Amino acid sequence: MNHTLQLPESLTAIFTRFANSCSSSGMRFSDFPGRWIAFQATELERGVERALLDIEPPKDNVLQAMDKFDADATAAAGAGVEVITVSMYLAQQSMVVCTVDETHESAPSNPMLSISVSSNEQSLGVSGYVELDSQGVPVRIGQLLPVFSISKDMS
Repeated sequence: MNHTLQLPESLTAIFTRFANSCSSSGMRFSDFPGRWIAFQATELERGVERALLDIEPPKDNVLQAMDKFDADATAAAGAGVEVITVSMYLAQQSMVVCTVDETHESAPSNPMLSISVSSNEQSLGVSGYVELDSQGVPVRIGQLLPVFSISKDMS
């Protein structure tokens, strides 16, 4: 059986909003250090982009730092509140999965802005990218893919 994985609509909409915002005129990401941003889901759904936390990710001990970031964001939101995390960083072409239609040679060779969106209440997130030119200027929004996460609370 061939089943297509259904991406979460709410997270797809948030990805699209951030990808479009990052693709606006005048944006440039040649030296972008990356961002981890946490929001309350209900605020994002209402169009309010007030961050609970907004940090530049560390260069070392990234997994431990992400665990701390997630815990701090959950604490800042309060018990029982859905937290949406948007992670953005520059990625190289070799880090992006090509579609069946693309060959390795036709995939972009410039860095790309990777954008991942996840929720503390969903096991499936989304990740995609914005292609950049050699100057770090956005060219187009690329393919959106599922990202699985395993909650620490799951047994």
